Amino acid sequence: MLNWKSIVKGMAMGSVETVPGVSSSTIAMLMGIYENLIESIGNLTSRRWKEGVAYLIPIGIGMIGGFLVSVLLISYLLEHFMQPTHFLFMGLVIGMLPSLWRNSRKESGGTFRWSHMALLLLAFAGIAATRFLDQAGVATMVDLSIGDYLFLFASGWLASTALILPGVSGALVLTILGVYYTAITAISEMDLPILLAISGGILTGVLITSKLIRFLLSRHTLIMYSLMIGMVAGSTVVLYPGFADGAMGVAVCIAAAVAGCLIALFAGRVGRR
Repeated sequence: MLNWKSIVKGMAMGSVETVPGVSSSTIAMLMGIYENLIESIGNLTSRRWKEGVAYLIPIGIGMIGGFLVSVLLISYLLEHFMQPTHFLFMGLVIGMLPSLWRNSRKESGGTFRWSHMALLLLAFAGIAATRFLDQAGVATMVDLSIGDYLFLFASGWLASTALILPGVSGALVLTILGVYYTAITAISEMDLPILLAISGGILTGVLITSKLIRFLLSRHTLIMYSLMIGMVAGSTVVLYPGFADGAMGVAVCIAAAVAGCLIALFAGRVGRR
């Protein structure tokens, strides 16, 4: 029987797939399922693959539904109410940071040192810096060679980090690499060779990266949480759209950020029950 809580959490993850600057793994951390998600993905290539499949199926179903909601609803909000919507997501990110901080100490049984804080700041700066990179993904690739398909595979691999590492947006990665519109066009036109190249890279990247992250979380918990908290916090810089014009516009943006923060604080408590 499908776990409806997992489906709902999967929907929350899928709903941000069209939002630049937000990754589904960030939402997984907010909902309290990040560690289980990484473990289940890793189990797919082990003798415990049945457990992994059983855990991932309802989340996958929810992500598909959430993606459809994102296309219909969130895309509309981004088009017509871009700044308040971005501030809402900024509030969500900020609201989950206290939960991440507490969870890091609970999982590790230790406390942050100056070295951990330095890693946190470096991760913050690294993600924040992506806001200022040249986003070249404005042209659709045509007349592809074997080398181009290999590049698309590698791009999918790199974009798969959005499913594993919080704070990293897959859409942003594809944009920076210059293949975002190629991927979007391939989806709309059902260009199977391009879709297979990118999706193959994503699948390979997820399976391999999840094992690495799982290993590092078990061996270097505080270091990994320092990096993840920094990356999540850094995504607020990527999301920041500037305030809307006028006092009313500023008030709406602030209200959206506060609402997002409160939602995250509430969801964090519910997600860990």
